[in-house]
Amino acid sequence: MTLLVAFAGSANLSDCHADKPNIIFVLADDLGWSELGCYGNGFNETPHLDQLANDGIRFTQAYAAAPVCSPYRAALLTGQHPARIGIIDYLRPNSANALSTSHTSLPEVLAQNGYSTGMIGKWHLTGYEHHLAAHEVKPGDHGFQWDFAREVKGVGNGANFWPYVFRQQPIRWLDIPDKVLGDNEFLVDRMNNEAVKFVRRNRDQPFLLYLSHYAVHSILNGKPDLVQKYRDKHPPGKSSRERCYLCQDNGHSGDSLNHWASDHNPHLAAMLESIDDGIGMLRKEVKELGIENNTIFIFSSDNGGETKVTSNQPLRGGKSQLYEGGIRVPLLVSWPDQLPKQRVSSFPTINTDFYPTLLEAANVASPATQVIDGQSTLTEWREPDANYPDRTLHWHYPLDQPHFLGGQSAGAIRRGNWKLIEFFGSRKSELYSLDADVSETTNRAAEHPELARQLEQELATWRINVGARTPSPPLLIQPRQLSFADHFSEGQVSPRWFFNKDWSVENETLTRSDTGTGNTRIFLKETEFQDAMIRFDFRLGDAQDLRLVTGSGGHYNSIIHIRPDHFFLQTAKDPDGPYFSYRHGECTFPFDPNRWYSMTVEFLADELVAHLDPDHIAYAQHPIIDKQRMYFAFQVDDGAAQIDNVQILTGTKRPDAKTEKPSVIAQAAKHPVTKTLQEEHVIEKINAHERLYQNDPEYRRLVAQVDRLDQEKIERFPSVFRSHKQIHQSVSDLKKKLHAEDAKYKELLFATYRVAREIEGYIIAQHPEHASLPPNQQKERLEKWRDALNQSPTEQAPEYFGLLENQQAKQQDLETTYPQLFLSDENINQSRKTERERLKNDPLFRACVGQRAAAWQAQQNYLLTYDKQLSELERRMTDSQGR
Repeated sequence: MTLLVAFAGSANLSDCHADKPNIIFVLADDLGWSELGCYGNGFNETPHLDQLANDGIRFTQAYAAAPVCSPYRAALLTGQHPARIGIIDYLRPNSANALSTSHTSLPEVLAQNGYSTGMIGKWHLTGYEHHLAAHEVKPGDHGFQWDFAREVKGVGNGANFWPYVFRQQPIRWLDIPDKVLGDNEFLVDRMNNEAVKFVRRNRDQPFLLYLSHYAVHSILNGKPDLVQKYRDKHPPGKSSRERCYLCQDNGHSGDSLNHWASDHNPHLAAMLESIDDGIGMLRKEVKELGIENNTIFIFSSDNGGETKVTSNQPLRGGKSQLYEGGIRVPLLVSWPDQLPKQRVSSFPTINTDFYPTLLEAANVASPATQVIDGQSTLTEWREPDANYPDRTLHWHYPLDQPHFLGGQSAGAIRRGNWKLIEFFGSRKSELYSLDADVSETTNRAAEHPELARQLEQELATWRINVGARTPSPPLLIQPRQLSFADHFSEGQVSPRWFFNKDWSVENETLTRSDTGTGNTRIFLKETEFQDAMIRFDFRLGDAQDLRLVTGSGGHYNSIIHIRPDHFFLQTAKDPDGPYFSYRHGECTFPFDPNRWYSMTVEFLADELVAHLDPDHIAYAQHPIIDKQRMYFAFQVDDGAAQIDNVQILTGTKRPDAKTEKPSVIAQAAKHPVTKTLQEEHVIEKINAHERLYQNDPEYRRLVAQVDRLDQEKIERFPSVFRSHKQIHQSVSDLKKKLHAEDAKYKELLFATYRVAREIEGYIIAQHPEHASLPPNQQKERLEKWRDALNQSPTEQAPEYFGLLENQQAKQQDLETTYPQLFLSDENINQSRKTERERLKNDPLFRACVGQRAAAWQAQQNYLLTYDKQLSELERRMTDSQGR
């Protein structure tokens, strides 16, 4: 009777949600393609994983979307390629580029459809509060209803035993509040234990379990008894490192404990056996609960093995590389009664495929709002022996410098059995035939040049289609610490931006409105840097001038201009120098207004370099650049433009900067901008003025003479010669004085404020969604609503137009009572004209004007005489006018 009840209970459990299978996804970290027994490894012992392969399908051509961890994990949860997401390298501990919650993630979709979702272990899709990251996005923000053992700081330190504290660090690096497996609790064991408990808790409903191991990421550190077992089995290979922290902490020298053995690594084998034990525990649990037949069980790795501690043979390379050893990973899938057993599939699949595949298996539709780059491979799971059409896969892995494990900045494409790797640094490509040469030993690009060109073009087109960015690596500077970053992800926009009505964040990009004022800026508050690298992505749209403006001491001094057909560098007038405006390096480039580009800007002492790629460079050198910068802004004319992925990193001079500098300067001269003779003349006159001022004492004397006479003009005849800026400043000072001393002024001013608030309140009342808008959209959206109301018929919004009339009346009261505070440029110009007419026969006035004119003419004559470039342009101008 007991047996019958137990059997009946098991049957009910397996049938209760048969249309929604349970999903157990176990992910190892840095586990190479050839580490498991079922993939031919004779040293590591993985009986439970081997049995899983026997009970399902073993894939021989499964791929990671990237050769490092964070991009893989982002692709897994979103079904999108890392290049589309914008996470294309592993995230540093202080990164601001957390996986955006605008994505509808796989666990989120499943949770919305009745699944219990849980995650255990490595997350690595965010920076961490402990490392002062601006935002920390956690598994719960992406649909996991429960998570355990998530890292709270940088990973990979080898602290794999309770209390999970590495050396003298102040906190546990894991979110594990207490031990349950004894004083020597081992991390993999604890995670396996929690996984089993999660399955047991959720036996009566469909569930997703994502068991994301930290093993076998180095620093490798297995359980001592198992480590010794593998030492006894085969002598560890030669150590790949001379220094071993864990050895030192245990009183040993070098790597005598074999943590860094380059082959037959006993720690890797021991940690893998612990992972394998967990596979056995989970499979036993689902079987005993009677839910085995309704459970999809998946095992894989996030990238290839680290070549310092293993070999991925017969595959070439490893983690961080786009050779097969870096991106081909083990993949085992079992689903009793739904998938065949004892099958080996050579179908090429990539981890973006899991999102649509698992949703199809769960009878859940993919969300319409989520772009999916992967394809469902459920048919290929069910029929692994069938023949399928050739498939094309892509990779994008740009780096500023080679990875410490050997990876280079590159992209790759696999079409059928042909694979091309394009190296961004050398701009050379390698072509391999994987069916004949899985070890990628023979580059066949020279043998098949047309095929190589086709694949390069396909890869370039794919990059455009997914919006892949390929930032130009730094040329002279060595980036160090991230000082500021904003990727404008949902809920993660930095509060340091000063948003006005012309700017907002739309679709996770900083957007300049297509309405509003001309030449508007958005400022970054509380910024300070000197030697630094700045990066930003941009799309010009219909803007004709986009600028990055930096400065110090109350003045902007270094500007990068981006225009539809070129970009150039300019330094500005700075009286602290004193320096005058100067047009520096320029570079022709035909920007597509609808495409995204990445600009890299380097400040190094008195040098400034801006570049789109190693070919397109603008260079400047000037003393004004060598300053501490406390001013950072983007400025755009009245066209709509977009900006994304803004980063400021402090830096130092690269060791090879001195030798590289001549080639940088030479390359910067290779794409001059075509200009009219008049344009050349205007630019050269500005530049000649600054050049002579810095290098010619006599010219400086002439300029000083003009400046002195200008000052005398202002002092003697201020009504004619004060600048607009000076006049507006005096008006501003008077307003402050009246605000403090004149009650009548204050009363009239505040009346205008009150009615302005009433108007704003009226508009907001018509748009209750205003309250739910993020702060970075509120001002811009309010201005659009205001413009729409202004253009509507009066009878449609009589209350609004009544408020406008009241506002105009209040403003008129203020301006009538205090007309001296409301001087337009037209008023100022007319007043000057009247005063000039009145004074034109005054001997002192005429003498003042004449002396200044003579001094200015002497300065101009000297400029033309002693600057040969300007003199030649002047001659050509005269000749052209004569013709």
